[in-house]
Amino acid sequence: MQKRFLSIGIAFILLICTCTIPAFAQTHNWFFKPNGNNTPELLGGDNIWKEYGAIALNESGEKVLYLTFDAGYENGNVAKTLDVLQKHDAKAAFFILPGLIKHNPEIVTRMADEGHLVCNHSTTHGNMSHITDASAFEKELRGIENAYTELTGKQLAPYFRPPEGSFSENTLAFCKQFGYTPVFWSYAYADWDNNNQMSPDKAFEKLLANLHPGEVLLLHPNSATNAAILDDFLTEAKNRGYRFGTLDEFPAETASVQIDDLKEQGLVFCENRNAGKFIALTFDDGPHQTQTDEILAVLQKYGVKATFFPIGQNIAAHPDVTRRVHQAGHEIGNHTYTHAAVSKLTDDRLTEELDATAALLKEQCGITPTVFRPPGGDISEGAVRLVNALGYRYVLWSWRVDTRDWASVSVDSVIKTVLDNVRDGDVILFHDYVAGVSPTAKALETLIPALRARGYEFVTVSELAAM
Repeated sequence: MQKRFLSIGIAFILLICTCTIPAFAQTHNWFFKPNGNNTPELLGGDNIWKEYGAIALNESGEKVLYLTFDAGYENGNVAKTLDVLQKHDAKAAFFILPGLIKHNPEIVTRMADEGHLVCNHSTTHGNMSHITDASAFEKELRGIENAYTELTGKQLAPYFRPPEGSFSENTLAFCKQFGYTPVFWSYAYADWDNNNQMSPDKAFEKLLANLHPGEVLLLHPNSATNAAILDDFLTEAKNRGYRFGTLDEFPAETASVQIDDLKEQGLVFCENRNAGKFIALTFDDGPHQTQTDEILAVLQKYGVKATFFPIGQNIAAHPDVTRRVHQAGHEIGNHTYTHAAVSKLTDDRLTEELDATAALLKEQCGITPTVFRPPGGDISEGAVRLVNALGYRYVLWSWRVDTRDWASVSVDSVIKTVLDNVRDGDVILFHDYVAGVSPTAKALETLIPALRARGYEFVTVSELAAM
């Protein structure tokens, strides 16, 4: 009888284990249900990925296409893919493995130099959905991180694609813990097997038949078929009205953040409607070795002071340019060290990002920054309160005057956006680092005189906030 109760007890314990632990370790295999040129269904309608801020689809309805590539090795086609992207001035995200760094470092360096996001695809390319230990998961992230930093002196972009699309809730939670955004996709086709390639004509038709607004497209750049059709596909996508977006400008999950409340509490600043005919020009993502100086020359010509939000990595790469910004009398803020998505970072990681950039500004310019802009306008209440506690003003911008210069739009588009939408007390968003052809300096040549003709005066963000 005692043995019977013991057996029942063991069975009960096992039942508890199988009913509770797998809730976090249960493997999900990413899938989508195609819907032609309309929005597909993702993961059978299970929104667990959204709960952790993962990226798979931009649901705004905008005709924007996000190009992502899982790049494990080079066989000649990765270079061809980069050639096509360069031709179309399309920026993509490449999820790489250590083998590519080891055997083709020049390809990885080229990705970064040409403005693409170089992202994390793990160190061993194993199924990570079964990992329940945080240190084991971190080891998979750090191995490829360290190899990339050793090669380039930079850090990987904070995006992670689970190998094979296999993940668990643990996977998503660990990504958030270690400062990564998981990235899935809303369309892909069987292109990875070099010995079983779809014909170019068939693959081209499949891609066009399933092109949809906000699509996150997964391709493998080793594919000979993809290399053959990518130019025509991107051309046709543009003909259909699509632009090519980057993960960095992907809409942040901010539904739970009451921005108006944070503004009323003085924790977030984006405009000052009481300032009268004053506006602030702001420039993100620099310094750039040529674009920043071109902008500085225009500002100096018209005697305008602005606010620059540089990335720490770019300060380290171009300290002389940073010093010129400071010497010209402009305000310099903090934009994180790696252009990180702040809502996805732990408090410690966000503090490290801010401190690293602040230390560089102190070293190069002798200043302590007091304004902060989150990359991509990313926001969470926790990040806002931490940034304020660290002594910064959390700065966004006036939403109607986002010039979108980062997308290499035309000079006329930048001018029109500002002149059609500017209001008293606005904070206008530009960039002094554009991965492509920058319209910004030329647009400023027209905008500054035109805004002055309307009676506007130019001040820094801190000056505008104090009015």
